[in-house]
Amino acid sequence: MSESLTAQIIQIEPDDALPLWRHTIFMRLFTTLVIICVPVYITSVYLCIEQGIWYMAIFDTIAYGLMIFVVFYSSITDKTRYMCGCGLAFFIGAGFLIVLGPSGAGFFWLFTFPPLTSVLLGSKAAIAAQLINAVLLIITGVAFHYQWLHWPVMEHFSTLIWYVVVINFLVTCAIVTQSISYLLGKLTHSLQSTLASRQATVIGLAKLAEYRDNDTGAHLIRMQQYAKMLAKQRLEDEQVPEELTEAFIKEISLSSILHDIGKVGVADHILLKPGKLTPAEFEHIKAHPQMGAKVIDSLLKYAPQCQFLLMGRDIAGGHHEKWDGSGYPKGIKGEAIPLSARIVALVDVYDALTSPRCYKRPFTHQEAKDIILAGRSTHFDPALVDSFISIEHRFAELSQASLSHHSASYESALKTANSV
Repeated sequence: MSESLTAQIIQIEPDDALPLWRHTIFMRLFTTLVIICVPVYITSVYLCIEQGIWYMAIFDTIAYGLMIFVVFYSSITDKTRYMCGCGLAFFIGAGFLIVLGPSGAGFFWLFTFPPLTSVLLGSKAAIAAQLINAVLLIITGVAFHYQWLHWPVMEHFSTLIWYVVVINFLVTCAIVTQSISYLLGKLTHSLQSTLASRQATVIGLAKLAEYRDNDTGAHLIRMQQYAKMLAKQRLEDEQVPEELTEAFIKEISLSSILHDIGKVGVADHILLKPGKLTPAEFEHIKAHPQMGAKVIDSLLKYAPQCQFLLMGRDIAGGHHEKWDGSGYPKGIKGEAIPLSARIVALVDVYDALTSPRCYKRPFTHQEAKDIILAGRSTHFDPALVDSFISIEHRFAELSQASLSHHSASYESALKTANSV
């Protein structure tokens, strides 16, 4: 496998180390806030109306409504969601501070603004958040000095005390924020190293099969792209399986290339035989899923929670099972077959049909499509066949272009597959 080919199979994304964690932190934090703030919102609005502060009641309503929106509206991007969440912390803090003064909750919300920004948007955005806080507090101090703000009477409180409080606030907030940014940077670096090690492990395992078959390198690239495309399309269809998530799609685009590592245990005269296999030889070939699952299972003893290995074991051991139970090695059927194995089963057959082999010509896309349709509800998961039909043109483009993987059309097809 060439270096460029390896780079096409494994693509490390340095900025992609913390998205799942950030999403989880945001959703847990703001979902909790939405629930906890129900009595707070009702009480606040009631008191504001009682005191005749209608603009604060409106402000609270808008802030709480926006909080609900960013948590439960699924169509916005995560980055937009995070910016809205951080902006909420700032504007709620600024609102309380301007209306109630330093005795209110304004300082608390403003204090959370830079650390929250650091966690969700990164260290550069956190520095900007600290500067925004500083500007707001300085302007607020000037407004207080010239009595432009009508705060509740606070005996002996002066502009000098205000700026002493502000300096301590900014220094303490900066210490907390920079500490969080530093720790997140270390965590990101650690995760990138882990991802690189994981991907190197996959490459090493996949190359075991490559040494036995000169076409495996290009086959692995196609398998990765086909599996990713099919899983993504299935996620957009109706009645999505519970286990099918964005994280699942990332895992299968890596783990799918482990499907045939069990072939290292198949003799060359059988694996590369140009003619029809004898029944005994076919039985020997049928043992490769169990061999592959056994290899990966041995690695899981050292990393039992490693998701890509768990999925890789399911794929290696189950990609020759059939929906009606007539497959091998275990003869399981239907949804008892892991979803990852069902996806790889379909795309492996498609690639095997449309690729040239020493014993056959490459089938056309239409011929492969007809065979897959004929196997709906017998060989293949019917829902996955429907998803395949929805995007069959993408499969056809990548298959056709890959007949010469050095061609510009192949590079274009790969970019298209990666972008969907």
